[in-house]
Amino acid sequence: MQNGTSAASFTKACGGPCTEGCVTLARIGEDAWALGDSKRPDAEPLRFTTEELDAAGIDPARFGLGA
Repeated sequence: MQNGTSAASFTKACGGPCTEGCVTLARIGEDAWALGDSKRPDAEPLRFTTEELDAAGIDPARFGLGA
């Protein structure tokens, strides 16, 4: 991972047993987030602002993270 996400600490949010993989989320800045896929850990994560996460219905609290 590049551009500040290599040292990021990603957290999973699962709706079940995570047998199909999970969405991962990490705070990478004050208003910046990286969204990844646990089934594809080598894929570059997508980056979003807090406002963009909110518009997409993604709540960092579900990952145990505060916005």
